[in-house]
Amino acid sequence: MTNSSSFLFEPPAARDAAAIALTALLWIGAFYLNAWAFSSAEKTAFVSLIFLPAGVRILAVLIAGWPAAIGLFLGSLVTATPIWHLPAAIIPGFVSSLGPAAAVFVGTRSMRLRDDLRGINVRQMAIISIADGMFNAIPSNVFFWMQHRIITPWRDIAPMFVGDLLGTFALLYFGAIVFRLVLRMGSR
Repeated sequence: MTNSSSFLFEPPAARDAAAIALTALLWIGAFYLNAWAFSSAEKTAFVSLIFLPAGVRILAVLIAGWPAAIGLFLGSLVTATPIWHLPAAIIPGFVSSLGPAAAVFVGTRSMRLRDDLRGINVRQMAIISIADGMFNAIPSNVFFWMQHRIITPWRDIAPMFVGDLLGTFALLYFGAIVFRLVLRMGSR
């Protein structure tokens, strides 16, 4: 007999559903904004030297946790399906969702950050972003190689890693500017 009070049997809260939907929409929006704004930074059809959705990955998982990872998976399915087609598009979906979840888990545990992330600093955020870049670039390039899209599995690891970091830092910088503007407007 199952225990109905177990978290496995609880329906998702409205806030979890909202986090999933919002994260998926943010991923999709950032993906297409990146394709439009940074088309000149594309190294290949799969690698951009500035990749804004990497910032969405980290911020969403830092803020919303596993619901954000589910949203990243769904959003990635939408953006990857035209390129890879199902069922192959599932792999980039898993990489896009599990990579930042692993980076946040490893980063927060190894640096002993609070669960609410209060007190996180720029250095700690950079370490988590670097871990996410590695957790994305390495499996993605192995996938590209297994799909016979690149000759060697390590060819685009460094450019993808750099693109993830630059995209994350660009999004964080933009977010900091918006946050400051909102605070200034609120203090008037």
